[in-house]
Amino acid sequence: MGANGNDTPTEFRRNDLYEALKLSRLPDKQNSSQDGGKRFMSRTPAWRPGDELPWKRTKDDFPRGAFGGHVYAQAPLAAARAVEEDEKEAGGNGNGKLGIHSIQGVFTKPGAIDRPFIYQVTNVHSTRSFATKLVQARQPTAPSRVPAGPFPESDADQPLGSVCFACLTTFKRPAPSPADHQMEGSAQERYADILSQRAPDEWDPSPQLDVDAITAMFPNAGHGGFPILDMYKVDMKAYNAKRAVPERRELILYRLHKPIPEDDANAHIVAHAFEADRNGLIMLTNSLGWGFNLGTAASLSYSFYVHVNADEAVMKGDGWWIQEVCYPRVCAGRGMMESRIWSPEGKHVASGYQDGVAIPAEQKAKTTKEKL
Repeated sequence: MGANGNDTPTEFRRNDLYEALKLSRLPDKQNSSQDGGKRFMSRTPAWRPGDELPWKRTKDDFPRGAFGGHVYAQAPLAAARAVEEDEKEAGGNGNGKLGIHSIQGVFTKPGAIDRPFIYQVTNVHSTRSFATKLVQARQPTAPSRVPAGPFPESDADQPLGSVCFACLTTFKRPAPSPADHQMEGSAQERYADILSQRAPDEWDPSPQLDVDAITAMFPNAGHGGFPILDMYKVDMKAYNAKRAVPERRELILYRLHKPIPEDDANAHIVAHAFEADRNGLIMLTNSLGWGFNLGTAASLSYSFYVHVNADEAVMKGDGWWIQEVCYPRVCAGRGMMESRIWSPEGKHVASGYQDGVAIPAEQKAKTTKEKL
């Protein structure tokens, strides 16, 4: 059933990367020149998981936080734009562009979708071949006067709250590979029997909010307005049935929803990081049996590493990339998620490591409706 209450699926506008993560360069503050500080502001509201599901109840009962992948991708994109500005001011370098090498982020508070993120990018360390930027994200303490966006740049002049996200983004120039090794068997090879059962886009779209209680209420709800990427979740229930939690796997197939220029490798890299943050710890709580009894699932820290030169992370053509997910450790009210990003050719391009809170509700809900 569509969000319009009938059997016709609702068509939602789905932004490409440049629309979803649009940035405005703000004027530097007077003291920024000492640390190379540059400011940027988001212009498009962040996507919110489950916001486009056909709820019959008021959405006031629904979690209001923005998708964490938005700020996780946009903050290093702001850092990349700052690096590009630095390079231009320095007259460029003949040894190739600086590409994102790692993103090491910490989430401190949920983001709101009715106001922009303001990014302060400062220089930590720079050499001819390597650079590190610190990005701190804040939001105005009050909603924008245009809460549905695009946010006016005047929002940046409003009082800002405390830091809601911070990350170190490192950059390096391309280099030759005197050695090139990866684990034996790509995801395409190890799960060939499962993947051959359907074409990539014949699997169900990744749930807008992958909680068992919600997917039971809204099966096959489609992509909604999820931006940037088309994502499909492979059915791994049979594979996981008799395996312990650390040995279970989830596979997500994805590609760009709309193409972006191949020469903007950093934009492609943040798209991979955006994808790898989707539904991560929530899928773990399903595996732990808390899908109808979820208390909290929230990211605390998330590190993303690119193992190849930046241009090898570019999503060319219509090939399908694979995110392979596992949960090697659960303890102390937290879970660790490991993601491996595989190119269509079976190359291990990047890895993500995410640690966050994962706990059940104190009192088990008797019904799905009671839980929600």
